[in-house]
Amino acid sequence: MSTHAVEALLRPAVELYSTVAAWSAAALSLLFPSTLMMTPPVAWGSASVFFLFGLWRARQAWRVLRYRRGLRHIPRYLLKPQAVPSQHRSLFLGQGFLWTQVHAQRLWDATRPWTQRYLRPPWHYRLARTIEERYAPLQSLLSKDTRFNPFRPLPPVGGNPALHSVGLPEGEREVRLPEKEREAHIFIAGTPGVGKTEAGKLFVTQDIRRGGPVVFFDPKGSASLLRTMYGEAKRAGREFLFFHLGYPEASAAYNPIGRFSRITEVATRLANPLPREGNAEAFRQFAWLFSNTVARAATALGEKPNYALILRYMNHIEPLLVRYFEYWLDKEGPPDWRQRVQQHDGEALRLYGKGRGRRAAALVHYVKERDLFDPVADGLRRAWEYEKSFFDKISLAIQPLLEKALSGPVGALLNPDYGDTQRPVLDWEAVVRRNAVVYVGLDALSDPEIAAMVAQAMIADLVAYAGHIYKHGVGYGLPAPAATPQTYVHMDEVSELVHGPEIVQALNKGREAGFRFALYAQTLADIEVGLGSRAKAEQLSGNITNTIVMMRVADQSTAMLLTDRLDEVEINSLMLETGTTDTTDISSSTHFVSSTRERFSTKHTPAVTPAQVMKLPKGQAFVLKEGGQLFKVRIPLIDASGERLPPALEAVASDMQRRYRSGAHWAYFEPCLDLSPFAKTKAGG
Repeated sequence: MSTHAVEALLRPAVELYSTVAAWSAAALSLLFPSTLMMTPPVAWGSASVFFLFGLWRARQAWRVLRYRRGLRHIPRYLLKPQAVPSQHRSLFLGQGFLWTQVHAQRLWDATRPWTQRYLRPPWHYRLARTIEERYAPLQSLLSKDTRFNPFRPLPPVGGNPALHSVGLPEGEREVRLPEKEREAHIFIAGTPGVGKTEAGKLFVTQDIRRGGPVVFFDPKGSASLLRTMYGEAKRAGREFLFFHLGYPEASAAYNPIGRFSRITEVATRLANPLPREGNAEAFRQFAWLFSNTVARAATALGEKPNYALILRYMNHIEPLLVRYFEYWLDKEGPPDWRQRVQQHDGEALRLYGKGRGRRAAALVHYVKERDLFDPVADGLRRAWEYEKSFFDKISLAIQPLLEKALSGPVGALLNPDYGDTQRPVLDWEAVVRRNAVVYVGLDALSDPEIAAMVAQAMIADLVAYAGHIYKHGVGYGLPAPAATPQTYVHMDEVSELVHGPEIVQALNKGREAGFRFALYAQTLADIEVGLGSRAKAEQLSGNITNTIVMMRVADQSTAMLLTDRLDEVEINSLMLETGTTDTTDISSSTHFVSSTRERFSTKHTPAVTPAQVMKLPKGQAFVLKEGGQLFKVRIPLIDASGERLPPALEAVASDMQRRYRSGAHWAYFEPCLDLSPFAKTKAGG
């Protein structure tokens, strides 16, 4: 093997020539020692030396051949959930290697014109694909996915196989993220169908084993993810909760505004999904004001706020006004207030006109006449005094959204009956205290508006509880104090979930309460659209880009989120120069002089370019972690087909599998050639 300053692996395996010569000499030494005038001991010694030298050269030749072959083929990496390696001190990201100048050099070498013949599929593979196209009856035979078929097609992973194969000569190893690094959260980017959900299955499997609470927000619905989480939770002896807007018959219930630290959080969660642009902001502010008044009054009367309660009082506020005024006056009013109200009910009704209830009019008239004041009562009075047509116009923004949330079976999910023992109620405090595993399906493909509303309320609820943990701890109100667990929150398709400031607050403030987030997105532009501001999107990205798992992406700006953080490296190149020079001396016997020389040069180039990120095969990623270390990894695909669910969830998973088409079908094709000598992984043959 050459020890030249420029590594040359994309070339003919010339070591085979010396291998054949050495083994031939070894054979001749053993077969014809007398012809070579060797004594038997000398012949055996010479044969041994020649054989070992040939073995050494053969090993070097095999390295070149395997490297060339690896640039054309990608091994499959499939694991059962039980086989996922996990540790409590680190998160397993996949098999890979540290990306250095050597790999950038090899990748650059693979782009040179004279190396392209080593990157094309072999002739028999191209012939088989041509026959498939021309002769349909032979297609099923040539494309059969079995290791005994030398013509089987490659897995449809696309991309450039060389991006990972350049590191295989030195071998792969487990790439892990220290648990301490997860405090700064993880960002996983990738275009649809390249394996983001598969990465989520890998990460959530390990998080469940750690023993802390685990929550996975799945806007679309993945049957494989559901099976993985349920199976792993049961093996770990953990409680499993299933919430899905698309399958209310099998789902747990959840009250998005039932739990709060401050009463104003109820109105904020109700108003946040409303538009903020232009004149819509005024309607949103009024919706907040009125919702806050209703929530304060209902809570004071001992009622737990929910969507149905808010909508009922919004459509007809008088009963709430009467009940609250009576509650307030009983508590703080004069002892004889009931008799005085009754004396003036006729006069009050004449003052406030038609369409007003006698009792409500009398109470309002009495309070105003006596100049009594209570902030909640004053808010109810002002809402009651609005003209009905005017009130309907300014509350039009929030009423349709609440009507949609309460329509059909979904309404029973978002307004739980706490006396129904057959349907569990999802509560974040109970989830954290019991270290439960929660799958949240939002059915965003069917109704994105309600999905966004519920997701935003859930995230706001989580943020509020994180603040409660930070101030009081998990064991607040319990006889014995409890340690704060690490709560792992995974958010797939985060662009479907980020429509307000709650997610930024969660990332900023959740760390101190033990919350660790993993956000999955397609592009940064999606997050910008969801938040409605580039500045907010940059604020969000600043909180999640300490650890980046960058899969194949579709736009350059997202790829540059990784590449702009990398240093440049030196790339070496050899240039062959030839030339001739004729002589001007006609009397000289030398007519021309020729020269040939190699020129060694270097240039600076990015360690990885955005174009290379955009050519990653499915199931592969660049990982930037621990302050700038770049790793190239293959993410294992989790085969959860053997996981068994309860009958109700089995029906849900089967329907998910039928309705939602995952992009991970490519995971179950095997490659033509086995790269297991390179990879210390479970690769297909």
